[in-house]
Amino acid sequence: MGIAILQTRRLDPNSHEQLYYQLYDILFQEITGGSFSVGDLVPSETRLVEEFGISRETARKAMGMLVDDGLVERRRGVGSVVVATRPKTALNWTNSSLRLSDDPSIGVGKVEKRVLDAGVVLADPKASGALNLPLDTPLFRLDRVRCKGETPYYRETILLEANYVPGATERDFSNESLRAYYKNVLHVTWPRATQVMKSVGADEETARVLHVEKGFPLLEITRVSFDERGIPREFGVWRYRSNLYYLEMSLVK
Repeated sequence: MGIAILQTRRLDPNSHEQLYYQLYDILFQEITGGSFSVGDLVPSETRLVEEFGISRETARKAMGMLVDDGLVERRRGVGSVVVATRPKTALNWTNSSLRLSDDPSIGVGKVEKRVLDAGVVLADPKASGALNLPLDTPLFRLDRVRCKGETPYYRETILLEANYVPGATERDFSNESLRAYYKNVLHVTWPRATQVMKSVGADEETARVLHVEKGFPLLEITRVSFDERGIPREFGVWRYRSNLYYLEMSLVK
């Protein structure tokens, strides 16, 4: 059991976001992004206070949010230990998961999401049908690629009704977790989702983004997430390099 080293970005005291939320988001991204493993110790509140120049209360509130997410557990005499790298409220497939392989071609370096594009677009027939909205409804579109070092391994495109996520175009989702934004800023969760997985060939743009040839086989997941009232809110498409991912399933008699 070791103490993971933070690949830290700085807190911004002039931001409209509270410091505890900024710190929480940094730690959330590090844990879910692969910088921490289960069993690692999160830096202590004392170390966080010293490293970020914050109050102990700020560090305590950020750590408490990670505990609520089921990512961290406080252990007397040990410290704060990473117990999961996926939040307990995250939607997941029943008895299955998509995992990143140990292929050495994945490379080394920091795991991060890079924003390719973020802005308002008009709903096309596919998005209109998925979100049950009229054609040409303004949507917030976020297009990102996840990388480890210089190796890209999947691309995600997220669409939500623009009126549902006011101010989203002003946020930096290369650093901020979209899920944390939903939970802690919008105060919404997705209790249900439908999704389809299939094999597709990389289109020209996705091939360029993922550093593969056009037509390269990808694992594509299309998902619609619903709020507590059963209203479709998020339409997302994830395209994974098939040479870097595999599907793992648990079979129970």
